Amino acid sequence: MNRLENKVAIVTGAASGIGQATAARLRAEGATVVGIDRDAVDDVDMAIKLDLLDLEAIAPAVSQVVDAYGRIDVLCNIAGIGHFASDEGETLEAWNRIIGVNLTGTYFMSQACLPHLLESQGCVVNTASTAGTHAQPWSSAYSASKGGVIALTQTMAITNGRLGIRVNCIAPGGVETAIGAQFIPPEDADLTLMARIMPFERPGQASELASAFAFLASDDASYCNGIVLRVDGGTMT
Repeated sequence: MNRLENKVAIVTGAASGIGQATAARLRAEGATVVGIDRDAVDDVDMAIKLDLLDLEAIAPAVSQVVDAYGRIDVLCNIAGIGHFASDEGETLEAWNRIIGVNLTGTYFMSQACLPHLLESQGCVVNTASTAGTHAQPWSSAYSASKGGVIALTQTMAITNGRLGIRVNCIAPGGVETAIGAQFIPPEDADLTLMARIMPFERPGQASELASAFAFLASDDASYCNGIVLRVDGGTMT
């Protein structure tokens, strides 16, 4: 399929995991893909090194894309960080980093792209989490950030939908990625036991999430606006 032919897409968090898989999927569907990450990004049409905590660097990065390609049609905000921590052990530094990347970075990247998405009648696809829709232990900062992404998505969808810009988000649950492996629970909890409550008895794969991003980025989702697409294998059903 070439659902995204002649489209220019920005994918943040494109160096690994869901972001990397999504960048590859969008390219396979015909898009010109700009990968943004604080780490090196391979196999994209343009790579920009950017830490989303550096808010002043976001607008120049977006301008670099427009200077190169003349337009932006799709923004996939996938960059994210997190960890497990007890409420007694959480630190202000970690809290600010998680909120800063997952929520603040998502918002200001979207803000910088909005004028160009208005011209192209494009779309934004954000990354939430089932941790933002259902209670999850040891993850106050992460859950708060992802719940915020859901509220942000729905607010921006109402505000910008009348202008022709679609804003949706995907809520992954239990995806096998390098970042996911960094979620080490306290109290010696065994996360492998979670597979027993998953209907498919396995975590999701990055490529399966990439399929969802490609759908919401395409015209196949032309009447989707403000939705939270849960991709968790039915775990939270």
